[in-house]
Amino acid sequence: MTEAAPALRLIGLCAAWCGVCRQFQPAFAQVQSSYAEQAPGFEAHWVDVEEPAISDALGEVDIETFPTVAIGYGNTLVFWGEILPSEAVLRQLIARLDAQPSAAAQAPALQAAWRALCAQIWP
Repeated sequence: MTEAAPALRLIGLCAAWCGVCRQFQPAFAQVQSSYAEQAPGFEAHWVDVEEPAISDALGEVDIETFPTVAIGYGNTLVFWGEILPSEAVLRQLIARLDAQPSAAAQAPALQAAWRALCAQIWP
């Protein structure tokens, strides 16, 4: 019996005070909802980087530009970066990464932050 591939995970990293984030959150929620219906196991979460538990999970990683998204499979990060606050851009990014899920070349600090965030969000 073969083991199922890890599920696609998406984390939106934003701040409550950020106007761009507030404008982008409904688009993120739309992507979250539609992918949850289409892709079994898909998980997504929107987080405020200034919440103490999230800030602790980020460790030495500073989020300098909003919105920033992190995408991975299980505990393996495949993308971490800022994006244009657009539903279409987010969908295109997910589709591109989903077509090539093995691209896990991210800095060790980002991989560590990803694993800590996943443990915090999906214990």
